[in-house]
Amino acid sequence: MTRVTLDLRSIRAVLEAGGRPCHRVSDDTFRTLVHGARSGFPVLVRLDPAGFVVFAIVPFLRSPADEGQAARLYARLLELNHELLMARFSIDDDLDVMLSAEYALADLDRSEVEDALDVLAFYADRHHEELGSLAAPPRGGMRAPMRTPG
Repeated sequence: MTRVTLDLRSIRAVLEAGGRPCHRVSDDTFRTLVHGARSGFPVLVRLDPAGFVVFAIVPFLRSPADEGQAARLYARLLELNHELLMARFSIDDDLDVMLSAEYALADLDRSEVEDALDVLAFYADRHHEELGSLAAPPRGGMRAPMRTPG
């Protein structure tokens, strides 16, 4: 199996060879798309200086403003993290829910890049509706303002 020396050029080549659009966001980050059975999701692909490449759907969902509702969502995310293989849910500084996968650059090959994107598409498709219902505002009510960190 051919190993990839991952740099921005080779990551872009792998993404485009797989038929995925690829847009440079910054010096170390690209945006692409993954498509599940029901919908598509934007994915950031970032080279981490610590020697990893991070694939992340950001935002996967926005955290609800209601603290009780957010607590139920976060508890479910923790449960799912015990079940997921090769991926995890987390919360970023803006309280957005992220779905991500990380791979060490040293051992990454082209098929693992595709595997990372496939696993994100699979889990996003599988859990978006359920988690979206936990994060949605109550029926008939107005959406509360976004929570802010701190």
